[in-house]
Amino acid sequence: MNFKRFLFNACLFSILFLLMNFDVKAQKTTNIYQLLQPLKIDGIPDTLLWIGADTAGSFVQMEPFPGQPSTENTVCHIGIHEQTLYAVFYCYQKTPVVAKNQSRDALSKNDDLVALILDTYNDKRSGYAFFVNPLGTLIDMKINDDGRNIDLNWDTGWSSKTGTYDWGWFAEFEIPLESIKYNKNPGDWGINFGRIIRANSETAYWSGQLTDDFRLSQGGILTGFELQKSKMQLTLLPYINLKSSTDDKLKVDGGTDINWQIGSNVSVNATINPDFATVEADRQQINLTRYELSYPEKRVFFQEGNEMYNTRIKTFYSRRIQDIDYGARVNGKIGKTQFNVLSVKSPEVLPDSTSAFFTAARVKHDFLKSSTVGFTLVSKDEPGYSTRSFSADYVMNLAKTWQLTGQFVASTPGSFWEHSAWYLRFARENNIYHYHIRYSQLGEKFRDNVNQTGFITDDDRREIDSDVTYKWWVKNNTFDYIDLQSMNNIFWSISGKLRSWYITESVKFYMKNKISYSYAYNNEFKLYEKEYHNYKHIFSLGYNTDEWTNATAGYTFGRNFDRDISLLNAGTQLKPVRNLSLSYTANWVKFTPDEDGNSTFINVLTLDYNFTKDLWLRVFAQNSNATDKIYIYGLFGWRFKPPFGAVYLIYSHDEFQGASNWVKTNNLFFKVTFPLVLL
Repeated sequence: MNFKRFLFNACLFSILFLLMNFDVKAQKTTNIYQLLQPLKIDGIPDTLLWIGADTAGSFVQMEPFPGQPSTENTVCHIGIHEQTLYAVFYCYQKTPVVAKNQSRDALSKNDDLVALILDTYNDKRSGYAFFVNPLGTLIDMKINDDGRNIDLNWDTGWSSKTGTYDWGWFAEFEIPLESIKYNKNPGDWGINFGRIIRANSETAYWSGQLTDDFRLSQGGILTGFELQKSKMQLTLLPYINLKSSTDDKLKVDGGTDINWQIGSNVSVNATINPDFATVEADRQQINLTRYELSYPEKRVFFQEGNEMYNTRIKTFYSRRIQDIDYGARVNGKIGKTQFNVLSVKSPEVLPDSTSAFFTAARVKHDFLKSSTVGFTLVSKDEPGYSTRSFSADYVMNLAKTWQLTGQFVASTPGSFWEHSAWYLRFARENNIYHYHIRYSQLGEKFRDNVNQTGFITDDDRREIDSDVTYKWWVKNNTFDYIDLQSMNNIFWSISGKLRSWYITESVKFYMKNKISYSYAYNNEFKLYEKEYHNYKHIFSLGYNTDEWTNATAGYTFGRNFDRDISLLNAGTQLKPVRNLSLSYTANWVKFTPDEDGNSTFINVLTLDYNFTKDLWLRVFAQNSNATDKIYIYGLFGWRFKPPFGAVYLIYSHDEFQGASNWVKTNNLFFKVTFPLVLL
């Protein structure tokens, strides 16, 4: 009897598990239209070209009223001519069109937008998203883990034009197939069309009600492909830099990237003295913790496939690699397995430094409906010394809102448990609510090895973490929405000594008149060389913060590592005229007592003038009075063959108080990159 009951329970559990992973609602389907000629991308509707094409319409809200029909009508078509995809959006709109952003890849919901989302392997896990606003500003990104992992640093070649009319606005997309990776065997793709209507705070999708943005598993199906066989393509991206500074004579530098598209799903890249000069400095940040700050990767060589390494325990952080002599990478997907492998050699930069080889390899394999298991190997090899780490992880998407994730990392040299780490996390989340609980364990010396190549802020910890958030879309005469958040964390050393805990509770009210109020309270305990009890009260006031043009102000006070802290901050974004945008932020922080001189006032000012979306002038300035540091630069940029073919002319001025004297430098920098297609 006991065995029968066990067998019955096991069968029942299996059936329930399968039901959780089976979508009973039929997916919407649209057929790709075989265009007789290339589409002229000019932002002017040409309905005659699309006679006979399938229509994607009847969008459904994800927010503010999930499941309700979109308040505005949207009509979309998608087609193909030879090796180029085309899509058009007719965005009918009774409310005013909202469009301010003119900076590429600045993703937010503060403008009207349309999006084309492609699951080119139809694996319900990985894909691409292409956006445009009514000003023609482009945004592109890679999607992984069924929308829970996105990479905005990824760029590729495509184009779009828009037009505004009395009935609304219109957008056209042109995406060469060589710009994306896809299954080389003919078959269906996953697809979705999305739209943001800023005046109504609305996000809507064609496929139906999504539980969150970019959920590929909840998209539709694109059928009817008759693809030509893809050709191998070899592209050179040579660059030349000319730099003149106060202390040095004119310096000339150059190198090249080599991109070899073997097929539709695999590419090989090589680089010789790659251009790692960034055209914008990292913005200064106020750090109220004792942990290292992370900065985004802006360098072109790492962009393709870099999002695959975005695991919670981050064993590969590409900014650990500084200058590079040469390197190579292979990236793609074959069957159910996605992979990215790279190896680079860094030179001796400082007198006491050595050259090193960095190698990173990652594979992810699909299982169930939209789940993956992954493995990562990372190493740094120097003369006489090497560090390595091996990681195994999984992402299990259980039904639409449930997710189970985990990871285990081991590293060498050293004892196994001191240099290893792991975590388990269970979450339920959608665009309205989120809650999770996570347990992590990091060995006493785990950071020593892994931070040679990765990004680990701390180790020697047994940690429990739990967050709960909820957003009420009230939508009455007073409130638009109310947003509540509760974030909680506690950890002990491996030996059992309490090292830290914190609680953070916050609430935000967004009013119908576009004024927002928020309050947050943080209380924490930290054990370093002694015990610290910190707390903060954070008050914020904003106007129109859900749109691009906005203003904010805030005041924080509390206790921070045996010091009283007061922090005032303010910021604004505005467009005095159509093509001129201004952004300003100010942060004033005062510590009492302040024996180390950490109190500071930081200003950041940015002015952008866009002649076109690919021809612009930028002036950027920031200063911190803690070090009397002043940094100013002016940039003239022209993407003559976007996104990689570009010319930059930059002037920068940097001055600060050094250890023994006042340091001033002036730099003039000229850079040109020109893509050359050889095959």
